[in-house]
Amino acid sequence: MISKEQLKKTFLELIAIDGIFPYEQKVSEYVEKRLTDAGVLFVKDSFENIIAKIPGEGEAIMISTHLDIPEPAPDVKFKEKGDIIESDGSSILGADPKSGLAVLVDFLCDMAKTDPSTHVPIEALITRGEEVGLVGALNADYSKISAKIGLVLDEDGPVTQVVTKAPAYVRIDADIIGKIAHPRDPNDGVNALQIACEALNQIPWGYSTEGVTWNVGLFEAGTARNSIPGRVHFKGELRSFDTERAMKEGERIEKICKEVAEKHGAEFKIQRELEFESYELERSDPLFERLDKTFKRMNLEPNYYETFGGTDGNVFNSKGITCVPIGSGYYNAHQYSEYVDLAEMQEIAEFLKEFVSDI
Repeated sequence: MISKEQLKKTFLELIAIDGIFPYEQKVSEYVEKRLTDAGVLFVKDSFENIIAKIPGEGEAIMISTHLDIPEPAPDVKFKEKGDIIESDGSSILGADPKSGLAVLVDFLCDMAKTDPSTHVPIEALITRGEEVGLVGALNADYSKISAKIGLVLDEDGPVTQVVTKAPAYVRIDADIIGKIAHPRDPNDGVNALQIACEALNQIPWGYSTEGVTWNVGLFEAGTARNSIPGRVHFKGELRSFDTERAMKEGERIEKICKEVAEKHGAEFKIQRELEFESYELERSDPLFERLDKTFKRMNLEPNYYETFGGTDGNVFNSKGITCVPIGSGYYNAHQYSEYVDLAEMQEIAEFLKEFVSDI
């Protein structure tokens, strides 16, 4: 069994390394050195994802997590209380993804010492750029992966948290182009900010329509206090368990914004892209038989559930690798109250070993 002390050491070493996309190189170098020192064979694909393999018998299983954190945390400060390591409140902890990454690195190094006849082949895919749109998973070289089932270490909570359904995600980048003018002559301008507000107020926030969530997370307007805004740029997103419904809602939002802009003599430009598709896994899938057996052997009760968050698992399922995100021992992801539970991380490592040893 991998000790909590070892997992703690790896985790603290990882959170000390900043790694926002596209600057995960130092995190990657740390992982590569650990794998090399343990004798784990790995390659890097053209997108710099790490693909590590440990020989075994039977059909391979993929285990994945990512390298990047959601925002810079160059000076992470933390406090400890028993098995809990948490941010001191001045930054994120980086536990998403580094609790899962620490578990996976220590797990691979440990499995490299085991008899290959006691477990299936293990394929680890450690991606870049998950937080900015799953770009590592989207650009991974799947010709180097033979596994048809897998686990993704990228969900909050204990290992018993298992995501079986996740949404499609549509990215929207939009511009409303009016005419800049001096406030002393407001009629000479076309106020892009006013137009954007009128258009966006016609689209309900939260659930813009049944089964589809809508959010604008970034909004930029104008250039100066004494200038009528001639341009607005905003970034939004749509999520739905129904991929087609999300796409259609994107079309509706585009139509609303375009009509309002043209009514006021402005121009509307949009980039609308399906970043990843939704998935819903059936409990009859062979993956769940293996999961259930492993949970039973460990006397654990799984919680199979749906979430409106996306992970690399969305991409993997679309590529024909049936997989589920599982709890990685972190809580309050992306928040200044983020923390990890070392006991849960140890249980996850034990679960992984049991999961690949059922041959």
